[in-house]
Formats: sequence, structure tokens, C-alpha cells
Amino acid sequence: METGARMTSALIGMEDEELTRTEKMRIAARVLIRRGVAGNGRRWGLQSRLAEHFGVTRQRVSQIVRQELKSLNADSR
Repeated sequence: METGARMTSALIGMEDEELTRTEKMRIAARVLIRRGVAGNGRRWGLQSRLAEHFGVTRQRVSQIVRQELKSLNADSR
């Protein structure tokens, strides 16, 4: 396999991993929102712990929580 082909395969694999991690974060956010512990500002450090667990920034976790809140609110209408 040529170097370029290996790099392409590696990049495609990284994209799959990112999608999987994002979907896992979305699932975790939905579960925590439904339990009432995420998205309401009562649990300090929850997003930081999720960010550390998933290896992303707290801002990314916050963005996903906001998106999931918006999605759940839209579904309940």
C-alpha cells in the first residue's frame, strides 16, 4: 500500500472514530438530560468530567448538551 493510501485509510478511520465518540456523547447527554442532571446548571463539573472521559473540550460537551436539549424540546412539541 502506498503512503498516500495508508494516510487516506488512517484519516477515514479517524473520522469513523470521531463519529462514534460524538454519538456516544450525544447518548450520554440525552440520558443525563432525561435524568435531570444535565442542561439545567445544577451539576457543577459534570461537563468537565464528560469532556475528560471522552477526550474533548468542555465547550464541545456543552455544545452537544445544548443541541440535545433543543432536539428533545422539539420532539416534545
